[in-house]
Amino acid sequence: MQYGFVIDQTACIGCHACTVACKTEHDVPLGVNRTWVKYIESGTWPDTKRAFSVLRCNHCSDAPCVSICPTGALFRRDDGIVDFDTSLCIGCKSCMQACPYDALYIDPLDNTAQKCNYCVHRVEVGLEPACVVVCPEGAIISGDLNDPTTPISRFFQDQLLRDDQLLQRSPEQGTRPNLWYRGVDKSAIDPLGAVDPGDGGIWGDPAPSFMTVDLTPSTRESKNGQKTPSLSLGGRSDGPPRVVYNTDHPMPWGWRVSSYFLTKGISAGIVMALALSILFGADSESAFARWGAPLISGFFLALTGLLLVVDLKRPDRFHYILTKGNPGSWLVKGAWILTAHAVILGLWFLFGLAGAGFVPVLIWASAAVGLGVAGYTAFLFGQAEGRDLWQSPTLLWHMVAGALAVGGGAGLLCTGIFDLGMSSRRAFAWALVAGAAALAIVTAIEYFSRHPTSNHAAAMHHLTKGAHAAEWWLGGQVIGVVAPMVLGAAFLAGAPVPFWLSQLGGLAALIGIWFADDAFVRAGQSVPLS
Repeated sequence: MQYGFVIDQTACIGCHACTVACKTEHDVPLGVNRTWVKYIESGTWPDTKRAFSVLRCNHCSDAPCVSICPTGALFRRDDGIVDFDTSLCIGCKSCMQACPYDALYIDPLDNTAQKCNYCVHRVEVGLEPACVVVCPEGAIISGDLNDPTTPISRFFQDQLLRDDQLLQRSPEQGTRPNLWYRGVDKSAIDPLGAVDPGDGGIWGDPAPSFMTVDLTPSTRESKNGQKTPSLSLGGRSDGPPRVVYNTDHPMPWGWRVSSYFLTKGISAGIVMALALSILFGADSESAFARWGAPLISGFFLALTGLLLVVDLKRPDRFHYILTKGNPGSWLVKGAWILTAHAVILGLWFLFGLAGAGFVPVLIWASAAVGLGVAGYTAFLFGQAEGRDLWQSPTLLWHMVAGALAVGGGAGLLCTGIFDLGMSSRRAFAWALVAGAAALAIVTAIEYFSRHPTSNHAAAMHHLTKGAHAAEWWLGGQVIGVVAPMVLGAAFLAGAPVPFWLSQLGGLAALIGIWFADDAFVRAGQSVPLS
């Protein structure tokens, strides 16, 4: 069995009956929708036209939301319907990042993820979904695609005779969606096919009086980074279609995720830098090597866990990741790696205080696991298939390089607390410079590489030229990369500069890399998916 939808946009009148029926059937709160109608307009007044598109979950055969869900709250039934169990949801919002269709939202009442579930409670008793029943034009067609007697199968049989073109949303994502559109304007289902003027559209943010409306043409940047002229009555516009009604989808992840990048980077990087210092001849019996490094690393690891838990919409269920975990999710694999790191750090700290002779073994074990701590996020973000910027093959090297840079920077700052010799100082400076240099190389590769999709290109625009450009270039590259490289290299070259300048370079790495990661996280979410 495989249930699916066909939406005949040649019949749709944009009445929102499907939206209202869905809200009524499932008690969907105000402000969020399982299904909604998007309006776009094109042309020049008075020769304009409006096109509709009904948007919702596509019940994909290869649903990325199911793969990334850490607790199995989202699952694909035997009949092909992608359903959810809110009793397992921890509100991590990763499914919202994985879905290329903006189909998921966080319910403001119970703080769990929700979406269209094909009205399974109706299907199981032989009824059609509520939206299908209520549509006055019969524009929504549902049923089992594998049963030739269902309305949807008969539609496909008739469609072969009509030779109509059926379209799908973002088929390039490889999710194999089970929702088709007949007669839809392509720009209505392409998130970047129509510009969003950012004025709220119809029914949103109305002007206080028609007398205050400026009817002179002007050019401004739309919310999705495109240049679009404002229309004036009787004026001309050669611009693309305009979004005049849609549902808001705020960014699911913010500063907590950006900060988690930094804290776990410090936790992993400082032990990696310490292992490097031992190769440079540093003393593995120093107070810093025996108990200082695991204490500092453990502190930032605990801060990492705190940030992750606080960012959950259901923090009371955080333990589900370990007790009810989906092993296919990199959220779960990451939790295993962080737990292993915590265990090794704990043993290292305790045995270091006790004076055990095998502490160097624990240092190297922690450094090896630290590579996993630094790098696993690249695979987690790789499962967020709705965000093409995060699918970069350089992301793993970005994560490891960033951890090495902040680890070296944190190590240099620790010399103000611990009496570390020149071998340790030089090793930390090398980690700082090498990590910052690697970040510069990764940035150059990403900037000059071909952008594989329009989503990726739009996100790169936001990152390097748009809303997040100042944070990325000034904060991330100048403060986070150039300053650490220059100050660290000056110390390594034996320049007659005070040592505190190299420490300032370490501090700059910590601050600047946070800015870079924050811009990266936000830019990836700045491209509309619906």
